[in-house]
Amino acid sequence: MRSLLMLGLAVLGLQFGCGAGEADPGTQSDLTSREDSLVRCIANYSITFYSDATLTTAVGTERCVCDRTPTRTGTQTDYAVENYYEDCAWRAATTP
Repeated sequence: MRSLLMLGLAVLGLQFGCGAGEADPGTQSDLTSREDSLVRCIANYSITFYSDATLTTAVGTERCVCDRTPTRTGTQTDYAVENYYEDCAWRAATTP
């Protein structure tokens, strides 16, 4: 009786918890049918990212122009300086 119970639990384990339905890690997902929404800028701004808190070595930038996608270069870090910021005209008109 005990062996029958162990066999039953093993079968349940294989059905529910041992990789049933996992994707093959060797294959890549098909991105041709994927549709991600694009991030749109709601303000004009420019940010410079630096390597450390001394803000001496710039390692990346991010620029945004109203209603376009952000342009990023280099590396984003926690050490950033916002160089310019202005709300988009259409956003300023609709904000109470």
